[in-house]
Amino acid sequence: MRSTPLRSSSVWTVTVATVAAVTLTGATARAGSATVEDTYAAPGPWAVRVSTVDTRFVVHHPADLGAGGVRHPVVTWGNGSNATPDRYPGLLNHLASWGFVVIASTSTTTASGVELLAAVDHLVAANDDPASPFAGTLDVSRVAAAGHSQGAGGAARATLASSRIRTVVPINPPDPLWIPDADEVDVSLVRVPVLLLSGTNDRLVSPPRTLTGYYNRIPGAVARASLNGADHNTIQQTGGGYLGYLAAWLRWHLMDDTLAATAFRGPAPEFLGDPDWTNRAARNLGP
Repeated sequence: MRSTPLRSSSVWTVTVATVAAVTLTGATARAGSATVEDTYAAPGPWAVRVSTVDTRFVVHHPADLGAGGVRHPVVTWGNGSNATPDRYPGLLNHLASWGFVVIASTSTTTASGVELLAAVDHLVAANDDPASPFAGTLDVSRVAAAGHSQGAGGAARATLASSRIRTVVPINPPDPLWIPDADEVDVSLVRVPVLLLSGTNDRLVSPPRTLTGYYNRIPGAVARASLNGADHNTIQQTGGGYLGYLAAWLRWHLMDDTLAATAFRGPAPEFLGDPDWTNRAARNLGP
């Protein structure tokens, strides 16, 4: 499924954040930051702009696309049930501030993953279109899928259907009890690194035991954790306490950011010892 390329005539943009400088080659720990999570929980170095296209997609992206020759990785986002991208401004803007072009379908039903794949196709076409503001600024070989609740399942489904997707982040993935048979995803088939996130107060839809169940079925590189005190919709609006590790994971896997990687790798990874999270585990993430 391929959509019409993103052209300047079909786009309106709003600048939602301004940052003084752009860092082009990875992050450095901020002065006074105690942890890697602190570094990536703070806004990144890019000013952010939001573009809406033909009512189908909302794109959160660096305002100065391609500055210094940077080619931006892509994150395709799946909304939760009956939600639209405007429910996730904190998360989507935050990722864009760290150099990602984040595209979210406006669909309120994303379990199939079709919407996430159409969003990727849209940006691939825009990257090749000389009339697009995104022309030549994207690294379409570095794509992540992420989503919330129903969209978490859609992100996993999209990953199984596309060789472009290099990592997937399901947030509050629903327990199989809530998933119709036709929408259930066999996570044992996933072959890219997976970060599973949920909250300790999400006791009905995505309790910690659900995260553990998915974790145990994934054969490759995978990490999981439940944010203390977070409920099913904490990821909405500001993004709650999810932003730091989520941004670090994507920076590691899509930008080869060595500082970000240290949160998850090494003899004593920060992620596995963070007292703000429980149900922590990881395997096959490398030395």
